Amino acid sequence: MKKSIVASIIGVVATVAAIESSYGQGSVFFNNYGATTDAIITWKAGDSGGSGPANAGFKASLSYAIGAGPLTALGNSTAFNPAIPGYFTGPIVTIPGYVSGAISFQISAYDGVDYATSLHRGQSTLFTLNSIATGANPVGEFGPALTAFQVATVPEPSTLALIGLGTGALLFLRRRK
Repeated sequence: MKKSIVASIIGVVATVAAIESSYGQGSVFFNNYGATTDAIITWKAGDSGGSGPANAGFKASLSYAIGAGPLTALGNSTAFNPAIPGYFTGPIVTIPGYVSGAISFQISAYDGVDYATSLHRGQSTLFTLNSIATGANPVGEFGPALTAFQVATVPEPSTLALIGLGTGALLFLRRRK
């Protein structure tokens, strides 16, 4: 009888611990517009003068750092809203391993397949929140911590190489005269 009572108590404690750990993940609404967040993302195309709000061809992705830890990309991306240029509305994003405390985020915006190969790309400054919502039905957004940022044109490496070669040739010709 005593063994079954002790086993029951251990079982209840283990179940509560398992449930608590499953609800211990932090979550946030992955968007740049909400009740407390308004951070429009714009683009500027180099010297050609083109610019404006990021449109439906752009995507946004999210990276995070728990406490003083390293920045980790979530590997998610969400498209910008075609009806409201400059804004994206993603899903509720769960942050793996987050239980409580400060957490930092960085949003990347780009117009290609991924950030590294996109012609237009940019990142928000790293912003920190004191905590984010945890539990079964988390709610919360980035708020004023996420500020507006601009996506810039990134020249291809071959363009930079040609500029360097052209400058070198001009200096060589100038030196010969």
